[in-house]
Amino acid sequence: MEKNMAKDLNAGELEQFYNYISDASEDGFKYVNYVTNKVIVSNKYKEFFGVDQLNIASDGKMFEKVFDEDKKYVLANIRKAINEKLNSYELEYRIDNGRKWISHTGTVRYDENGNVLEKLSFFKDVTEIKEKQLELERMAYYDNDTGAYNRNYFVKRLQKAIDKIPNSHNIVQVLYIDIDNYNIINDIYGFSYGDEVICKFAKIINEFTSHTVKVGRFNNDEFAMALFDAESDDSAIELYKEIIARLEKPITLTNGREVYISISVGIAKYCDEMQNATDMIRCADIAMFNVKQNGKNNVLIYENCMMNKFVKNVQLEHELKSAVENLEFILNYQPQFYSNQKFLRGVEALLRWQLKDGKFVSPAEFIPMAEKNGTIVSIGTWVIKKALEDFAEFKEKYSYDGMISINISAIQLKEKNFSGILKYYTEYYNLDPEKIEIEITESVLIEDSESTINLLKSLRDFGFKISLDDFGTGYSSLSYLRDIPINTLKIDKSFVDTMLEDESTSIITDAVIKMVKKLGLETIAEGVETEEQFEYLMRMNCDNIQGYLLGRPMPKEELVKIILEENKSKLERSIYG
Repeated sequence: MEKNMAKDLNAGELEQFYNYISDASEDGFKYVNYVTNKVIVSNKYKEFFGVDQLNIASDGKMFEKVFDEDKKYVLANIRKAINEKLNSYELEYRIDNGRKWISHTGTVRYDENGNVLEKLSFFKDVTEIKEKQLELERMAYYDNDTGAYNRNYFVKRLQKAIDKIPNSHNIVQVLYIDIDNYNIINDIYGFSYGDEVICKFAKIINEFTSHTVKVGRFNNDEFAMALFDAESDDSAIELYKEIIARLEKPITLTNGREVYISISVGIAKYCDEMQNATDMIRCADIAMFNVKQNGKNNVLIYENCMMNKFVKNVQLEHELKSAVENLEFILNYQPQFYSNQKFLRGVEALLRWQLKDGKFVSPAEFIPMAEKNGTIVSIGTWVIKKALEDFAEFKEKYSYDGMISINISAIQLKEKNFSGILKYYTEYYNLDPEKIEIEITESVLIEDSESTINLLKSLRDFGFKISLDDFGTGYSSLSYLRDIPINTLKIDKSFVDTMLEDESTSIITDAVIKMVKKLGLETIAEGVETEEQFEYLMRMNCDNIQGYLLGRPMPKEELVKIILEENKSKLERSIYG
């Protein structure tokens, strides 16, 4: 015959025994004898679950108190213990709307046929212990500022989901998210408000968190989201669309200012080519990188060709840093001519980078890379020094008295010592600042335009000429022509290319030239390649011409020949009138 849990006690003594335990312990308990229907509960149990003598037999009252998010878990595990005839089980769940944690241990005795004879359960308030445990987990697994998983824990959770794929056939996807132009937000609003933007963006994406969607923070302004059991191949795209919809409204800062943000997102779906979670995240990151390279504020799904491009870019960036350290650059010069007589107006210094194998890397490829990794500042300083050194040589050896134009990056212009470097080399080579033209693009005005305008004014007051390049291709505003202190406006090649065929372009080009001349500014048309274009611009009274028609970018030695020919022509004009 099976031994009873309380074999040495009769029913009355048993109840007295449990009451004694109840008075001496902070824990609750419940004893049920399914043969006699005897139920004994402690006062603490009644306190935990709000039961009284009328309903102590029912488990329903207890389950009413269990936190809604935990009810499914509690029922499933108790049923599992009974169905599998387990002698004991342990649970942890919340009551009181999630405010209190309970540790629940149960001991069950069965008869020979597997029927439950009696069950004894203990209930302990472990809220304080659980909160300390959760705090330790938060410190170990979560980002303190945003509440998202930290990088290491996100990777671990993603790897677990990947490991289950062979058996579950789940679709696992990752979105790698970068906030566009975050450095500009910091520059405009300050780091504290930049941090606030990060936290409020994190709050938006954290709201999509569920059992199958997790968020991780990977860098200051970079996040990842994992779909552990996506419904379809389009699930990640649909999630991206939902996030974008939320970003249509601005983020309101504590100072009352509203900030609109955009994001660049790369998506990767786990496949056999990826060995682990790190590979998968890297692929999503590479897709995001491609978005950044192609204008930002978009989404791309990873494809194998992106890896080849990424590896090429990494190699190119490594070579670029080496080129900066060893100054492996050269300058070409493209002449500019007065349109009425085709006399030399000046030259534009153009940066060129030639690899060791003799191939040239396009400036459109390496300049954005240099701006991103910060080497543009060192490169820009070298360009200023080299261009002015050559300019001094043209002047002293060949009596060159034209202009020299030097392109300046927006990042370079923000450097505190930029103005000092420019003035230093101008004075070092004994040059007239009025013969030196600083070429900027409209992008320099996106960030802290007031400070930029003040700097440009100080440079012009010193004597330097200021030229606005690529007008009409970016963030063009006629107010720029009123506000910024420019001397010259360059009409972009895209206008020159289409002005003969497209009436709208022709009208705009003509209007810009007339307006600029009324403002007392000089005009230069870039990319002039045909006589027809040249003649048309002449009729529009464009002041200067630059392009392949009259002169391609060329090494210094070839430019010297043009300067000497110009000097010879000037001499002949002076002799023969």
